[in-house]
Amino acid sequence: MIKLVKVNKYFNRFKRNQIHVINNTSLELEDSGLVAILGDSGSRKNHSFKCYRWFR
Repeated sequence: MIKLVKVNKYFNRFKRNQIHVINNTSLELEDSGLVAILGDSGSRKNHSFKCYRWFR
């Protein structure tokens, strides 16, 4: 199972132009099935998967 709990993402954190782009988002996926993650080029889709593999 893949489980993300209360995920937050900021750009320019702790600066005057800070942008909070993901706010306390949670996601739970079962062990079986197919999931597609869509987004523009450069939107850090692969980064989320790398973080999951690192913490597993």
